[in-house]
Amino acid sequence: HILVIDAEDFCPYCKKFKTDVANGYKGDIPLHFRFATQLDGLQLKTPTWATPTILLLQDGKEVFGRQGYMNPEQFYFLLGKFKLGDSEAFNVAFEENTDARFCKQYEIFKNTPDGVFVDKLSGAVLFDTRDRFDSGSGWLSFTKAVDGAVIEKPDNSYGMKRTEIRAKVSGIHLGHVFDDGPNGKPRYCINATVLDFVPR
Repeated sequence: HILVIDAEDFCPYCKKFKTDVANGYKGDIPLHFRFATQLDGLQLKTPTWATPTILLLQDGKEVFGRQGYMNPEQFYFLLGKFKLGDSEAFNVAFEENTDARFCKQYEIFKNTPDGVFVDKLSGAVLFDTRDRFDSGSGWLSFTKAVDGAVIEKPDNSYGMKRTEIRAKVSGIHLGHVFDDGPNGKPRYCINATVLDFVPR
């Protein structure tokens, strides 16, 4: 669970956290707002007098805690450590790594039924199976992203000129877009390990 300690009186930073982070969060780890007086039965290390205080809990025990406002980048980095741990997905999301070609997650996702692919951390819808195609590259390929779901950034690493694709809500690295898709369309080359699939 994600637990946010809210203020019983007005708190501008609580309101800002709700606007900047909580309102856009649709992930599969439940997010709750509670007052400091409503925390019986939890094993907490972080003091709860500051609002907001963000706590990540497993079985009622604090795993991570942070006092004060967190922006989306800080929140999703902390959530990534909590949910993904030391994994290929974490390295792709936050260190711009790339899945191995034909990785296990790609093999699972390349032939799913009708549905959408969502950000593994924020739960935001990113890509639709209707736009998926088999590029033969060993990575998930789409002709487009869901409207407004991703941002593009120039990427000149490794001596190449590429366009990086990041999730708009969480900011995590998803892959790259190229201009060699079918029928003159783009090819969004996307890492499967940072996605979850939701059937339509």
